[in-house]
Amino acid sequence: MIVAIASIQGHALKALLAANLAVLRARSGRTICMIDVDPCRSAYRWSCERSAAGQRPSVPTRTLDARSLAREIDNLSAGFSDLLINTGEVETQEARSALIAARVVLVPVQVGDVDLDSRYPLIARLNSARMFNPSLKVLFVIVSDGPAPSPQQLAAVRLYVAHVMSATLVATVLHVPCSHDYGQGRCASDAQTCDPDAAAELHALYREVYTH
Repeated sequence: MIVAIASIQGHALKALLAANLAVLRARSGRTICMIDVDPCRSAYRWSCERSAAGQRPSVPTRTLDARSLAREIDNLSAGFSDLLINTGEVETQEARSALIAARVVLVPVQVGDVDLDSRYPLIARLNSARMFNPSLKVLFVIVSDGPAPSPQQLAAVRLYVAHVMSATLVATVLHVPCSHDYGQGRCASDAQTCDPDAAAELHALYREVYTH
């Protein structure tokens, strides 16, 4: 199964989601490889730190460019049961290739940041990807820095999501601080005892992503 994580910005948030979903997928017994095509390489650096620290389960990660992405996705699919792609900017060839190859794309949406004009490139890219990949499932997840979103905030997010063909807003709402330090190469899914709320939210998101 190929899952891609895409957004207009929020490199740290995309890498955080990629890390946690990859750890949970590996822990379920699946063989997973992350592909990091974001120029910031945040997910790749995290994977290197995890390997250096000897954390388990390990999460092998590759960095690829547009010229090799489609070919390497085919090659890696033969050796891994799952691929998780941390995309770059939506207008890059790497992002386009990732969306066309994916079965599911996960799009984090921060409350209060759903202006349709500024988010139009992402909406257009997702709709275009579904034209080439009609079976693509587009899942949006709300990320909130504060309390539960208000009814007005939820309505604004739903209006935004409705602009993408057949997209779904998942039930899980994340309250995950990107800056929290769980230790070298660790993430919230490794730290259920010290951050049970964040771990529970990520487990819930994992179930929604991988049951589609």
